[in-house]
Amino acid sequence: MNGRYARQIAMPYVGEAGQKRLGEGTAAVVGCGALGSACAGYLARAGVGRIVLIDPDRVELSNLQRQSLYSMSDLGGLKAEAAARALAAVNPEIELLPVARRLDGGSAPELLSGAGVVLDCTDNLASRYAINRFCVRHGIPWIYAGVAGGEGMTMNILPGGPCFRCLAPEPAPAVEETAASRGILSTTAALLAAVQGTEAMKILMHGPGHESVRRTLLYINLIDNCFEQRAVARLAGCEVCGGGQNGN
Repeated sequence: MNGRYARQIAMPYVGEAGQKRLGEGTAAVVGCGALGSACAGYLARAGVGRIVLIDPDRVELSNLQRQSLYSMSDLGGLKAEAAARALAAVNPEIELLPVARRLDGGSAPELLSGAGVVLDCTDNLASRYAINRFCVRHGIPWIYAGVAGGEGMTMNILPGGPCFRCLAPEPAPAVEETAASRGILSTTAALLAAVQGTEAMKILMHGPGHESVRRTLLYINLIDNCFEQRAVARLAGCEVCGGGQNGN
């Protein structure tokens, strides 16, 4: 093991064995905006061996306020490709797969198959429902996060536990709150992404059943200095996870 990860390996929680599992792991980052840029950066620096970067959009000037992988020279280019270039400059030892496509129910099997963990860094419920349906069906742990203004929330969706539909039943509301509609502090996205990235590393190193993997919804409001963990129950008869009754 080279010196790149020396400070990480020094942690007993990681060690040589944990670092090896990170290097053998695959993470799919869905959305390469504020959350996705930061998450992908943390995972690449940590040595996750294969990172799939999924986003159909192009870099805009307004993105630069909070999307940490991009610069002025990337304006107009595809986010997934620009993100892969930036991360390759940081860590050329890992595999980076940019995918300039939108994730939906039709593309999920192709884009998410083989992932050890999926990070939801999108800004729309339709994509989250698609991630949820695919990952729950195939037993893939995934990590939801949403952020707008100075607040955000994140939850690990783990095999056998409540799913995203239990938290936010379909159909999606007609009007969604997003960074575009409410604004956003760059620091809010960075903090939520740090939590997401940490949980992804825990899962890749120790598995979704490990005691250190959080099983609550974490709500953060940086304006009000609020940090809360909230229990989420399975929805009885949930059409995705079964809610303990119906299966998938």
